[in-house]
Amino acid sequence: MTPQARAIIREIAALRGVDPYKIIGHSRKEKLFRARIEVARALDARGYSTPQIGMILGKDHSTIVFYLGRGQKKPSKQRWRAPKVRHVRFLKPKPPPAKRKFYLVPYAGAYWPEYDWKERPINQGNAGSCSRSQQQPEFST
Repeated sequence: MTPQARAIIREIAALRGVDPYKIIGHSRKEKLFRARIEVARALDARGYSTPQIGMILGKDHSTIVFYLGRGQKKPSKQRWRAPKVRHVRFLKPKPPPAKRKFYLVPYAGAYWPEYDWKERPINQGNAGSCSRSQQQPEFST
């Protein structure tokens, strides 16, 4: 810490009626907080950078930026975006529903026009994993 910084801290501590060591400390009391801000502004007026002021006061440089009132967020520039079309004429039509597929269930001796049409099962899981009891019985000789 430079002698100039020590002198500024002592001067402000005397004006505020606080201990100079507590200004450098970690206390969050308002009296010390306001004194710390005043010290940061005085050091900034003398040409110290925010990292240097942070090292003197034992704080992060972003805290010093807050103390000095420079940490205000600026809005970013608006980017051009294509307009959202919400007119009925411009909406895409819904696709037609999927056609259901039917298949024949043949059986021995059936007459062709009398075949039974059944709907194909949808999402029945894994067709190859049926249990042994559901399979046709084996012939043993």
